[in-house]
Amino acid sequence: MIKKLVGSLSILALAGCSGAGDYEIAVNDKYQIVAINTMEHDFVRRYPDGAMDNVFKVVVDDTEEMIGNIVEVDWDEAYLIAKSEDAEEVGERRLKHQNPQYWIFDLEWEKPFGPLDLDAFTKLKAQKGIDLELVPYDKRMKGEERVYD
Repeated sequence: MIKKLVGSLSILALAGCSGAGDYEIAVNDKYQIVAINTMEHDFVRRYPDGAMDNVFKVVVDDTEEMIGNIVEVDWDEAYLIAKSEDAEEVGERRLKHQNPQYWIFDLEWEKPFGPLDLDAFTKLKAQKGIDLELVPYDKRMKGEERVYD
């Protein structure tokens, strides 16, 4: 519960520092993709009170770490699929394409699967009959309605 609260507060703090490029895109009535800046795109659950919680997480040394940096994504009514990558700061530049992780989120059952490697992702996607393909983030979001704070 505390980890969930800390995650929600982290996202709210980031959302509270909105810049000109920050926006939200609705996946459905409970889930959104939030662009914190041009490099970080999070998949979050929004609660009725306005709080948000990052859906994609990994546990490192007994601590939940939120996964942002969604670089490829697609969804329909049943599933959301995504690829995330680490972004490391090197001087004034950020490097992407480090440590790719793949995710499947069952929107009906509200269940995440991941992080997965590409082989496990491909197999699980086929097993579940998911007919979605990963699309670069900017291309997939091009026609979506954006809500700015």
